[in-house]
Amino acid sequence: MPVEPTPRRRRLGTEIRRAREALGWSQDEAARRLGYRALSTVSKIENGTQGVKLQALAHFFDVLQIRDEAQRNQWRELVRRAGEPDWHQRYEGVVEDPLSDYLTEIEEALDLFHWNAGSLHGLLQIPASERAIVEGSRAWTTAEDIERFIAMRAEHRQAMAERQPPLKIWSVIPEGLLRQEVGGRAVAKAQVEHLIDRLKSDPNTTIQVLPLSAGAHAGMDGPFMLMSFATGSDTVTIEATRARLHLTDPESVEVYRTTSNHLKSDALGQKASLSLLKTIAKELAS
Repeated sequence: MPVEPTPRRRRLGTEIRRAREALGWSQDEAARRLGYRALSTVSKIENGTQGVKLQALAHFFDVLQIRDEAQRNQWRELVRRAGEPDWHQRYEGVVEDPLSDYLTEIEEALDLFHWNAGSLHGLLQIPASERAIVEGSRAWTTAEDIERFIAMRAEHRQAMAERQPPLKIWSVIPEGLLRQEVGGRAVAKAQVEHLIDRLKSDPNTTIQVLPLSAGAHAGMDGPFMLMSFATGSDTVTIEATRARLHLTDPESVEVYRTTSNHLKSDALGQKASLSLLKTIAKELAS
């Protein structure tokens, strides 16, 4: 029977597809080995439009050679919670796929690398800066939509602040973005001061500033996030105004991992980044 392709069903489908591809099997071959009469069944499972029963997972583990117990437990948890509504489903019309997938993934991620020359990661933004960005984007046409989107972001931020273990964030931020007077000079100053506080007090947050003097750099191709999980493969999320593109194939992920490493090398170290942040805050205060 067809089911709703919820984020967790799609996540499980992605993991099953990776395991199948690691074995070099087509979907038809995997369906035969799993004992399905309809060869399209594996395709539906990988797309999240057909569920997997908890009792069937042991057979999947054997056939797909899933031996790591942590990975097995992750698959079991995805099946158990496959139909469970996510909190952000209350924001219908504001949170749609693939943003819904991203919110589910980031709540399960262990660590995240972020690069965006146009905007700070939402979890690093102060409310005044966030509102200025949302209103300035022109993505939302009514005041009600703006308020609902901001409320969703606030709930997400609170959920992430309370989760255990905490998410580890590594963000490389271009100097020009820090000097952009988003929300006005006072808001921009408060935003930089917030980053200073995070850098000094939060061991789970790493902030590096990419100085203007760096010139051409690896991040000029565009914004992206690289997320890692306790089990399963890493994913890359490419941001747009109201959409997210998720990349899961190992070759693409490795390209972005290399890009992230180049950006870390090109950016200032922690001590120098903190010094530049303080300088920018002072300049914005004048």
